[in-house]
Amino acid sequence: MSDERAKRWVEESQKDTERQSAGKMHLQAAAQAERAGDIAAMEREYAAAAQAFTQSADEYRASKSYKKAALNMCDAGDVFSEMADASKAIAAYQRGADDLLAASAEHLMWGDDAETGKGTALAVTACMIYVMIGKEADAFYKARGFVAENSSKIRLPAVVRLSQIPQMLENSIQAVNLDSFAEAENAAVTELKSALASSSSPEFSKYVDKGLDMVREILRGKLKVPKISSQLTIPIDLTFTEDFSVQLNIRNSGEGAASNLKIEWHLDDGLQFVSGERTKTIPRLPAGENLNIAVILRGAEALGGIRDYSVVVRGSYEDRLKTIYSLQAGPVVITLKDFKESEKLLQDSDVTSGRVGFLRASIEESEFEVEPLLRIVDGLTASLKESRAEVEKGELHAAKARIRIINDIVDQIDALIGDEALVERVVKAKLTEKKAFTMSKLVPAFEQAIAYASNQEKKLESEIPLALTEWDSLAEKKRRILGAAGKIKSIANDLKGKLAAPEHQLLQNNISDLQMEAEKILIDSLLVVGDRPASPEKVEMALVVARSIRNEITQLMEKKKSELE
Repeated sequence: MSDERAKRWVEESQKDTERQSAGKMHLQAAAQAERAGDIAAMEREYAAAAQAFTQSADEYRASKSYKKAALNMCDAGDVFSEMADASKAIAAYQRGADDLLAASAEHLMWGDDAETGKGTALAVTACMIYVMIGKEADAFYKARGFVAENSSKIRLPAVVRLSQIPQMLENSIQAVNLDSFAEAENAAVTELKSALASSSSPEFSKYVDKGLDMVREILRGKLKVPKISSQLTIPIDLTFTEDFSVQLNIRNSGEGAASNLKIEWHLDDGLQFVSGERTKTIPRLPAGENLNIAVILRGAEALGGIRDYSVVVRGSYEDRLKTIYSLQAGPVVITLKDFKESEKLLQDSDVTSGRVGFLRASIEESEFEVEPLLRIVDGLTASLKESRAEVEKGELHAAKARIRIINDIVDQIDALIGDEALVERVVKAKLTEKKAFTMSKLVPAFEQAIAYASNQEKKLESEIPLALTEWDSLAEKKRRILGAAGKIKSIANDLKGKLAAPEHQLLQNNISDLQMEAEKILIDSLLVVGDRPASPEKVEMALVVARSIRNEITQLMEKKKSELE
């Protein structure tokens, strides 16, 4: 090697080292800033790293070092991905893939089988990068073009197999052929990565894996995948000395079958298996189907009091792509006691029912308003019936809470009824209320009666002039009658004197009868006129009665008012 050539080689090596170290140094600075919590500095260092890698790639590309240009562009793509700048990351990866294709062409130009293998590995990796960024159509198009252009050079079986990886991936996507994908995946992992290592390009292996992951996601979107849900059902009201069953329900609500379904029971210390499998594997669970698994458990030893234990089931299953999913049912809490909660609650319900009965009797004998309190008691009785129904249905927590609330209400009402000071205030308030109510009704009634009597007096007084007019008219009639009777008597006397002859004896007798009748009229007490009164007697009597009634009502009202005050 000449001195000049050796010098240029050393200079290029130094430049290469500087280019590689610039981006790495910025990445290290970004990591330090992230650990320090300086987000702004971290973002600046990431941006500087991406710029350094891109600039380094441009320099390598200008010197036709395409593989190093590709590596730097992929490093820049990694940085942009970390910064969540998808558009720049895709552009960087795509430029890196194009650089790899250019690098592969350099290897294939020699026509050597070994170089052809290296070039094919780089070209297929470039296609995998295209797949990784979601441009699988471009990837497969470029792969077909590469094979068509270099078909005469791709002779060795291993190289042919490498060149067929994109085609196998394309077939697996188009036909949703998992066997084709499995074959391509195996070739990519074992053969393509080995070829990259042989061509001194192992740094690109991670992009092969990411490309395979993208194909897997594409297939998963086309495949009918399983979706497993699970639930544990536990009994209630358990004691330490009894066996009990715990049910596990597994349902595949997805569109595809779940395979290699594995489950494992995890119990707290203090619980033990009586029967059932702690671990179980189900080869296949089709879509839409359920699976019920039961185990029998019991407490490990008879203890006193109340203890809570946890039960959880964990497991996994796979889809057709062998993607592993996890499942978990629980944890659920199983409570063991040294007594039957349901029996105790029924006893508590009976005791509370007796308390409610005594409360009813106390209310009926109390000074309080009975009807509202009895309605409350009726509600408590109905609620107690509901608590018994809840016990029968196994809803023990609800029944327990209901009985406790009923007892609290009974305690409160008992305290009210037994509060003598409160009872005295209630009695006094009720008496005051009754008096006020009576006054509100009695006084208006009395006042109305008094007003009615007063109106009657006024009405009678207004009738006095008319009554006096009637009296005067009657007196005048009496005087005329008396005057007429006097005239008849006088005329009869004159006629009797003129008819003294015996032949007029019969006529004289009639005249005597007429004289006697006239005399009776003259002395009749009903025709005595008397003095003209200030008011007629019947009106005066009515006025006296009306005034008497008014006075008596007034006195009675005042008496009742004084009694109610």
